[in-house]
Amino acid sequence: MFNYITGLLLISSIFFIINVSFDLEFSDISKLSFAQNSNFTNNTNISSSNINSSSKNETGTTDVAATDWLTFSNAKFVLKYPHDWNVEKKLSKFHVLDFKLIKNNPFSFIGISFSSLTNPEEFTNKIILDEAEKFGMDASSSGYEVYEVLDKDLNKYTIDGNPSSFHIVKYKYEDNGLEGKIMEIFSLIDKRLFTLTYQSTIENFDKDLPVVEQIIDSIKIIK
Repeated sequence: MFNYITGLLLISSIFFIINVSFDLEFSDISKLSFAQNSNFTNNTNISSSNINSSSKNETGTTDVAATDWLTFSNAKFVLKYPHDWNVEKKLSKFHVLDFKLIKNNPFSFIGISFSSLTNPEEFTNKIILDEAEKFGMDASSSGYEVYEVLDKDLNKYTIDGNPSSFHIVKYKYEDNGLEGKIMEIFSLIDKRLFTLTYQSTIENFDKDLPVVEQIIDSIKIIK
């Protein structure tokens, strides 16, 4: 029981730090991108390349051949991403994010953390998802004025063949009134907690989701 409670506290701490990181990221970047401020390029590594094989499909979104994408790798995982998304060199000051990917105009953000757990055998992807939602609904700790779960599933996505849980949340930050949608994916892999968060504006979230799903499908875990 002690190890279980310790694990829950650890997970809550991870959620808190990641939440603060995304809060700062979204607050800083979205204010600039929504205003289309030219100073945005001073804070991100913007690529001028376009994906040559992109085309509009019937829904108005862009289909992209993943073979034309760039590759990111570190000691933990490898993934592919489109040319018009940019890997942010400066990670969170809390050192919990292993990867940050940003697209401007309209704004979208992907963050990945891959953290070790002291007692992973006592958790499941469902427990992790439930704890994330409990944390999000606790306005005193999460900082949300609005936290509404729009969708969730225990089997929709996999991370390099590993099962995962996910949810999509509509939110509004209490302190600055920023609104948006977040998708969080949780997967227990080799005694570690893999967390991917996709964040965007309410209007743009569904438009970029197909590209985000291709990025998810490209992830390979380094063992």
